[in-house]
Amino acid sequence: MRDLYSLHETPENWTIYRRPDLTDPIFQELCASIRETGIRTPLEISRDHYVISGHRRLLAAQHCDLDEAPCFIDDGVVMSQLVGPERIALLTERNRGIRVKSDSELYLEAAASVDPAAAIRRAQERKAQVLNKSKTCGLTEVAIAGSIARTDPSGERAEMLNAVLDILAELRSRNFLPTSGRSIHYKLLQMKVRTSARKNGYIYGTRPGSASLLSKLLTDARSAGLIGHADLDDGTRPTHQFTASGSLGNYIHATLGDLFTNYFFDVHADQPNHVEMLVEKNTIFPLLYRHVAYPMRVPITSLRGYGSFPAARDVAERFKRSGKDKLVVIYASDLDPEGVNMPASWKKYLQHDFGVAAQVYRAAVTPEQVEKFHLPPDADVKLTSSRAAGFIDLHGDQCWELDSMPEQVLIDEVSEAVRTVLDVPALNRAFARENEADVKLARLQAAVTQFVTQQCQETL
Repeated sequence: MRDLYSLHETPENWTIYRRPDLTDPIFQELCASIRETGIRTPLEISRDHYVISGHRRLLAAQHCDLDEAPCFIDDGVVMSQLVGPERIALLTERNRGIRVKSDSELYLEAAASVDPAAAIRRAQERKAQVLNKSKTCGLTEVAIAGSIARTDPSGERAEMLNAVLDILAELRSRNFLPTSGRSIHYKLLQMKVRTSARKNGYIYGTRPGSASLLSKLLTDARSAGLIGHADLDDGTRPTHQFTASGSLGNYIHATLGDLFTNYFFDVHADQPNHVEMLVEKNTIFPLLYRHVAYPMRVPITSLRGYGSFPAARDVAERFKRSGKDKLVVIYASDLDPEGVNMPASWKKYLQHDFGVAAQVYRAAVTPEQVEKFHLPPDADVKLTSSRAAGFIDLHGDQCWELDSMPEQVLIDEVSEAVRTVLDVPALNRAFARENEADVKLARLQAAVTQFVTQQCQETL
């Protein structure tokens, strides 16, 4: 037996296990049991009389005005010689499974058991960032001569600039930004604007070099702040950056805000076909991804021309994993010798290299769309193409790019093609089930956020 007032609480204990509320019914039951039978399980203490296991029993005994309590002394532990992390590790090890604990105590117990060094090591391995802190690099800095020539686009080119600004305003109102310079080019062709107020100015598109003038105008306008940098996109030059997470509190807040928000139900589970979308051009990919592929959850690939063996392999593997009997490919490409040949080539690649017999359909650009929507041609067929003669026999000597189609027209035409090979009612039912799941997850997210926020206030 030991004098209760010769024993010391270990301060770190209350960073793991919540100090009991004296009015808590569970704590009052413990006090009643001690008054009736005393402390039946001895307190475990260190050689210097710090409690290792039994802090709640110690508080209950003091609350019951007891003078002493049975104790087991671990002579191998001198608490005053241990640092904080060592004390926490000892407390969690000796108190695990002692009693039924609350969820918050189990969380704190688990959090306290984290080895800081191991946590840092795992985080660094996960991030896989190698910082090169060499003091010297031995490289020669690039020298410059002269300056960049930028001209005011609102002067002699004001008519052309205003037409471009009108185009961007219309696209912004319909959520079609960012766009590409090529898309703006085709819209200008239909607006009959002059390239310059000078005598050598001409109606845009009536002479070679119009596209180069537009490129220069867009650069000058962005440099002058007249066009937002985010309005134009260059999908052919990808980049990647690493964004810092901010403070630990901000990171936790942001993570909790996104918790359970990326659940995707398999909305194609009941579909008869596995459907894929293939797009010839990077410039068109963002538009079709946002407004067609994502809303209907159809895989989409930007091919940048004929594509590649890995791209075909990925399509074939997704189809095989789907367990569907049929692969249907919806293809969007230019109406030119290569654009017409690409879908047929892909069908042959899938069959020959992966044993997949796919049904492939061109959704755009088609001769019917050229006629129906009065699409402006891009240029004459390149006679150097080995496929030029066959194309000219079928479609004439002009070509049409995907970029020539108005955004909403392209979205509507491709969407309709995709819907024709989907069971739309089954898709809608699947989205309804996903919505139900999202509501359940939102409720769970609210509960988890409340719990973690409370714990962070106590531990951070």
